[in-house]
Amino acid sequence: MDRLKYLLVITFLLSYQQIIFAQKNSSLSELNEIDKNINESIFIATNTNSFLTGEKLFYKIFCIDKTTKKSSKFNKIAYFELIDSSKKSIFIHKLFLIDGCGSGDFFIPTTLESGVYKIVGYTKWMLNKDPDVYFNTDIYILNPYKEKLSDITHPEIDSKEIITSEVFNNANISLDIQKKDFETRNQIELKIKAKSDDFLKGNYIISVRKKDGFLSQEKMSFKEPSFMDTSNKIEHSNFIIPELRGEIITGRIFSDKQDVKNKKITISIIGKSSYLKIANTDEQGKFIFNLEKYIPNSNIVIQILEDNKQDYSIEIDPINKINSSKLSFSNFKFNLASAQNIRERLISSQIENAYYTLKKDSLIESKDTIPFLGLKSTEFKLDAYTRFPTIEETITEVISGVVFRKDANNYSLHVYDYNENYESTLSPLVVVDGLILEELNDFFTYNPKNIYKVNVIRGLYYFGPKLFNGIIYFTTKNGNYETKLNGNFIIKPHLIRPEGKKKYFQPDYSNNQNTRIPDYRHQLLWIPNVNLTQKDTTVNFYTSDVTGSFEIILEGFSANGNPVFIKETFKVKNTVSN
Repeated sequence: MDRLKYLLVITFLLSYQQIIFAQKNSSLSELNEIDKNINESIFIATNTNSFLTGEKLFYKIFCIDKTTKKSSKFNKIAYFELIDSSKKSIFIHKLFLIDGCGSGDFFIPTTLESGVYKIVGYTKWMLNKDPDVYFNTDIYILNPYKEKLSDITHPEIDSKEIITSEVFNNANISLDIQKKDFETRNQIELKIKAKSDDFLKGNYIISVRKKDGFLSQEKMSFKEPSFMDTSNKIEHSNFIIPELRGEIITGRIFSDKQDVKNKKITISIIGKSSYLKIANTDEQGKFIFNLEKYIPNSNIVIQILEDNKQDYSIEIDPINKINSSKLSFSNFKFNLASAQNIRERLISSQIENAYYTLKKDSLIESKDTIPFLGLKSTEFKLDAYTRFPTIEETITEVISGVVFRKDANNYSLHVYDYNENYESTLSPLVVVDGLILEELNDFFTYNPKNIYKVNVIRGLYYFGPKLFNGIIYFTTKNGNYETKLNGNFIIKPHLIRPEGKKKYFQPDYSNNQNTRIPDYRHQLLWIPNVNLTQKDTTVNFYTSDVTGSFEIILEGFSANGNPVFIKETFKVKNTVSN
């Protein structure tokens, strides 16, 4: 019954999303009826709430259904924003949500001033409502290159005033380490034990870092009702479209000479893993792209596919701004005992940044795919054939079923149909790394040695609103094809892209590896997606050359929406020399 209800709701929402773009106004009652179903809230977990410039902020977003307390199944995109005390946006990250979750990180530059900053989390749908629905929390950033510690420490603040985070659900899920004291560069075996499927199938982060505590309060954990209680109605009908199926990009075309209605426009995300879509404009020339696939590539081209394309120009809608009027910031305070901790962290971060190239995190790349996986194609990997110096020779000698023609110095391509007695007058869809090519002259000057493979699909094919006779898809070795076309009908907009998925660096000191590289990590471990596949899960990590008290935090939600926040502590001391 729940599954049927969900399917009915999502069908209604998707249908509404398709028609709403063409409507200038909609009744508030309809919008608030939808809002009852998109009943979401955001929570953000971070590795700490106090940072020095030169350090990394790690975070994870949880999008929660306020009715069921489970991961939300509706919005597929969430936003993470950092705002300073003057309410100026420092950066915005876009996250593609999987099972209601997304994660990222941010290197804090030395250009930022010391002070209190606000982390804000939201979906586009939340921007239609009162700012109270945004998730927000304070973080503290100190720039020791610009501040004298004596100017910002306060003798009246006692380190004993530090607020301790609350712990949830020790009875259902627990952390266990083999001992409480370790030496530098020791391996630690952390066991996570869960007693039920509810907690095994939850969404969690693990953070292990040194307990500095140089601010007047530690990172606070969530409390179950605190970020889910707010409920308010949509107050205006010119609303922002929810991203129910993926990333939404909107804009408009203009022309002084031509009609702007029902014109074909395409978006290409260029790369080894590419994405391609065609849309039609409405009466006002507006268009909307809904990108269901996670593609973080920033090489984007939007172009008009019309014979008289030179008569048009394209404009992309600006990013939606949050209402920051109700944000309030706490005071920026340190206790006197903070100075030594700050100096140690500053030295550690400088050493770590000096060895950055040896300790890089790695991006998890999407698989090498083409957008037409459901169709049967003939594939030609060109290194398996004799290499020819021109595109003309390569097509003639290697790509069977495809011919090129040259008429008045203009090139065209043709794909033979399966039926030898049928010849279509339609052009094929020609794509290079996700970019549609209508004018082929520049492509025929391209060096074919840079092409990795060619996929050919025969037969008539509808792509969006346009019909093609076959598809020819070229994939280059580096996925970086650049068009030489220019004009207002083709643009390369700078759009915020979804954060890339990363595998975070972890040293390995087994077999005496990496022993000559300094290790001054205060953040020993950050796992944004903890996989608890069985009731006893083991996670291994190494201590660094930094000594002192460290804290393990497991934080998140069980499958049924129960909040989890568990701490375990241990100490690291200098290795005893023999």
